[in-house]
Order: sequence, then C-alpha cells, then structure tokens
Amino acid sequence: MNTLPEKITSRLYKMTSGVSANDLRFHYVELSSAFAALDQQTHVALLDWTDVFADTQDSRELGNLFNQYGSDKAAKHNYHLIYAALLSRDAPLNILEIGMGTNNPSVSSSMGGTGHPGAAERALRDWAPKANVYGADIDKDILFTEERIQTFFVDQTKPGTLRDLAAHLPKLDLVIDDGLHFPRANMHTINFALPLLREGGAVVVEDIVPQFYPIWRVAASVLSRQYECKFVKMKSEAVLIIKASAPQ
Repeated sequence: MNTLPEKITSRLYKMTSGVSANDLRFHYVELSSAFAALDQQTHVALLDWTDVFADTQDSRELGNLFNQYGSDKAAKHNYHLIYAALLSRDAPLNILEIGMGTNNPSVSSSMGGTGHPGAAERALRDWAPKANVYGADIDKDILFTEERIQTFFVDQTKPGTLRDLAAHLPKLDLVIDDGLHFPRANMHTINFALPLLREGGAVVVEDIVPQFYPIWRVAASVLSRQYECKFVKMKSEAVLIIKASAPQ
C-alpha cells in the first residue's frame, strides 16, 4: 500500500498537471501554506549533523574514496559521515544507489560535464570489501558492470521500472536516493525500497532543499509510525534517513 505522503504528493502533482505557469504560481502558494500548516503539527526537528554524526577513521577513508573517484558526496555534502555510521564496512553488505551521476546535460538531474558516473558505486565497493553494490539511472549510456558492481536502468517517475529493478536485487542494507531530487520521484523510490530493506537497513534521501522541508517533515511524521526517521541538515542540503529497526 502506498504511504500517506506518497498519496498526498501524487494527488498534488496530478492536480497541477496541465495548469498554466501563472495559475501554478498562484496555487503553489496555497499548497505551500497547506503543507506549512501540517508541518506545524508534526514536531519533526531538523537536526544539525554535528549533533548526529562523528568524524571517524572509517568515515575519513570513505570520504577520501568519494573524492578520489570524483563524487561530491564528501567534499560538498559530507554524506560520507552518514554512510560510515549506518554501515559496518566488514559485513557482507548490499548497497543500492539510484542516480549514478550522469554527465549528459540533456538528462534530468545531470551533473554536467564535471560528473563522474559510477563514482559513488566504486567508492563504496572499495571501502566495504565484502559489499555488493548496485546502481540505477535513467541514462542507459552510463550503465556498467565491474567487480562487485551491477547497474540497471530506472526512471523514478515510472514506478513500473522500480518494480522491474526490484526483481534483480537481494535484500538491501542501504538505498541511496541521489536521483531526481523531487518529492514525488523520491517517494516512489521510498515505496519501492522499504520492503527490500534488511533489518537495520536504511533509505537515505539526499539533497533536500529548504523549499521541500515541510513536505519531508510531514512524510517523516507519517513514516515514523513504523520506521526510525531522522531529518538532518548536512553541510549543504538536508537528508531524510529512514531506518528499518524491525524485520519487514
């Protein structure tokens, strides 16, 4: 069954489909006000990363690998602190990242000419010697297979492609959403990912900007009924961490 936040955002996007730009700007104020009102009732705090994550030898080694392969996860965002805290690097892990960093400017959420597709996959593979790492992206031209890395096509706006992806995956310890960075696409990914998590596994939605904070606080409030959720402001954008603390 779809989560309540997914139903909310799906309905909102359907309502705005075909609406003129001027009308959409008018209605956006109303929609933002509605979420702001709901947000006031959630009491979901935006935590500061310095109160949540520690700088450790494991996190520094992961950060160095992200930098080495050309990922911005450490230098720009300090997300290496999150993944080092969530994962036991010597365990037999299964990790998935959606959004591999396409450098094709015509593709949504492209990183541009400076992008290094697959950088995070390679960094995580090298950091965790027993891990199998999976990647997925809408840009078929950047898909590849290497030692302990497999990658697949996915379009986060089309849940059917996420269901197809699930058929190729084992139970997962970590799902990173670094794809379209838009709530409806993110929530499609959450719905796909949560049933695939192992006990203690987590979904991390990266790069949440202030414009979408109210939506994500409402989503976190709903998801917290079943999962452990943390909404954390990192060095640049915020992240939502959804952790499965009980068997699914």
